[in-house]
Amino acid sequence: MTEGILVVGGGFAGFWAALAAKRVAGNRALVTLVSREPVLEMRPRLYEANPEQLGIDLRPLLEKAGVAFRQGEAAAIDVERRGVILSAGERIGFHRLVVATGSQMRRPPVSGAEAAFSIDTISEAMAFDRRLQEIAQAGGNPSIAIVGAGFTGIELALELRDRLALHAGEALAERARIVLLDRADAVGPELGSGPRATIEAALAAARVELRLSATITGLDPRRITLADGDPMDVDAVVVATGMQAAPFAAQVPGERDGLGRVVVDSALRAPAAPDIFVTGDSAAADTGNGHRALQSCQHALQLGRFAGENAARDLLGMPMVPYTQLRYVTCLDLGRSGAVLTQGWERAVTQAGLETKALKQRINRTVIYPPQDVPGDVLMALSSIDPTQQQRPAS
Repeated sequence: MTEGILVVGGGFAGFWAALAAKRVAGNRALVTLVSREPVLEMRPRLYEANPEQLGIDLRPLLEKAGVAFRQGEAAAIDVERRGVILSAGERIGFHRLVVATGSQMRRPPVSGAEAAFSIDTISEAMAFDRRLQEIAQAGGNPSIAIVGAGFTGIELALELRDRLALHAGEALAERARIVLLDRADAVGPELGSGPRATIEAALAAARVELRLSATITGLDPRRITLADGDPMDVDAVVVATGMQAAPFAAQVPGERDGLGRVVVDSALRAPAAPDIFVTGDSAAADTGNGHRALQSCQHALQLGRFAGENAARDLLGMPMVPYTQLRYVTCLDLGRSGAVLTQGWERAVTQAGLETKALKQRINRTVIYPPQDVPGDVLMALSSIDPTQQQRPAS
């Protein structure tokens, strides 16, 4: 079977790539999205409570946009014959392919790391939440260790008391010991020095114990072994140790960066395979000012739109549009201390506190969600690469 434009991956980048491709191609090309499940996982929210509620059924949205959906796991690319082979053996042809298979957590290379908890996917976050319920039911003085003091680790550490309180009340939550470990000598090393004082103050207020410059030699779900001390026995170990491109990106010919992402040109095309576009967390793309896009929802939303737009333009013989995304902000949830907002790659703090928490919640609960309650033409308009066309219509 031959498809016009095939999008592999049902995350933020894949969803918007499929819609952008369909908007440009219209009835001139069939657009199909392939994914293991017809669910968009709200990964930026998986540090929160109730992770089982953080998936969106893509099928009604894709149907509204005129995008076909095929459920299956993509296993390989036949570059020469332009086909994707699914794990079940089925082959789907394409004229243009968009690889949007995202990222996965990079577990530390130490013994037992695979058995530790994580919150990288809804199913993993649900497993950790079940463990939190068990810890809460046991009472006593619970202890939880988080390995990785980056963006996700910080947000999870500062949310844990509230999550424990939901399961067992405030008294147990206040007794809990929460430990945040990292091999770096500072929290949020990838966030730079700009927001660090604000983050450290929030961690101190939440009584999160920091173990920095820590060399971990072993992990399991309830124990951490450190090179310079006795094992740390806890009720749960959660790893939040950074991201790397999901394995399917390795099927695309060409150069890769240190995170396994395909180095793409300005149109988000793989130079070694010009029929293939790569987007989202699988793409090492220049944002237009010498900075590479991060593995973040913020960049994936726009990367997806550009990849879908350009895949359709290229198929139809239209000029492609260079990807740009010059504005960069971070908004980090600080739990009971609110949130902190930074602007630019220097990450200068522009606001912090409880009023910033409302902004963080609006981003996580509204802005990044595909609108469910708009007509198909409005949904398609939101796939435009023009930022002025991506605003949600007034309710």
